[in-house]
Amino acid sequence: MQELLFGDWGRQIVTYSQQYPLRVVTAVLVAAIIGIQLMFGKWGPSSGDGGDIEGFDFGDGDGSGD
Repeated sequence: MQELLFGDWGRQIVTYSQQYPLRVVTAVLVAAIIGIQLMFGKWGPSSGDGGDIEGFDFGDGDGSGD
């Protein structure tokens, strides 16, 4: 049954992951972060002032660092 579903993909994926393990780990981490962001994150400005990205505080712009 697996042969019908995946064909030769399994062997190709294993071979690629052995040749380029860092690329595979990076792709898995990026996919996980995007998935978590899609499930729990908020896209677009929050209701209210609408001028800041949720979760980032860049200060008020006067250079005081507060």
